[in-house]
Amino acid sequence: MTTLTSPMTGATAPPGNGSLPANGDGKTEMLALILARLERIEQRLDRYEALVQQGLPIAAMMTDTIDGWMHDLKQSGIDVDERAKESLRLLAELTAPQSMEALHALLKMLPTLSALVQQAPGVVATLVDTGDDLVMRLREAGVDIEHLGRRGLKAAKALIDSNVLEDSAVAVISNAAQSLADSACTVRPVSAFGLLRALGDPDVQRALGFFLAFAKSFGSRCRTSA
Repeated sequence: MTTLTSPMTGATAPPGNGSLPANGDGKTEMLALILARLERIEQRLDRYEALVQQGLPIAAMMTDTIDGWMHDLKQSGIDVDERAKESLRLLAELTAPQSMEALHALLKMLPTLSALVQQAPGVVATLVDTGDDLVMRLREAGVDIEHLGRRGLKAAKALIDSNVLEDSAVAVISNAAQSLADSACTVRPVSAFGLLRALGDPDVQRALGFFLAFAKSFGSRCRTSA
C-alpha cells in the first residue's frame, strides 16, 4: 500500500491515531490526523476490494447456472417471463383485501376442518359397512346387483346420449313444467265452439305447431328404431 506523507512537513504519518507532537502549529497536527484517517480508510477499501475480487468468480458461476436453468426451461416450452408475470399477478390477487379476508376466514375454520378430517376415516368405514350390508340384503332378496349396475350405467349413457340435458331440451322441459303449474288452477270446460275460437290464438297455434313437429320427429324415430 502507498504510504501517505504530509506535503507540508515531509514526515510519514504514523499508524494508529496519527498524533504528532505539538509544534505550535495546530494545522500540522490536524493534517497528520487527516492523513492517518485516510490511511485507515484506504486499508478498509483494500479489504473490500479483495472481497469483491473473491466474489466476482462466485457471482459469475451463479449467473452461468441461472442462465443454464433459464435455457433449459425455455427448451421445455416454458415461458419464464410469462410465468413471472403470472406469479406477480397471483401475488397481487392473494394480497388483495378480499383475498386476505377469505384467508383469515379459512384459518378460523382450520380447527373444524381438522376435526372433520380426523373423523373422516370412521365415517367412510361406516358408509362402507352400510353399503356392504345393503348389497348383502339385496342379494338375499334375489336382486342381481351386477346386472342392475350394468343396466343403470346403460341407462345413464342413453340419457346423456339423448341430448335431454342440452340447454334447449332443459328449456322445453322447464317451460312445460311451468305451463302445467299455471294451467292447473285455470282449467275449465271448453265447448267445440270454444275450441274453434281457441285455434285463432297465436299462442295456441304455436303450441299446436310444436306438438305437430314433435309428433313427426317422434314417429320418424319410432319407425327407424323398430
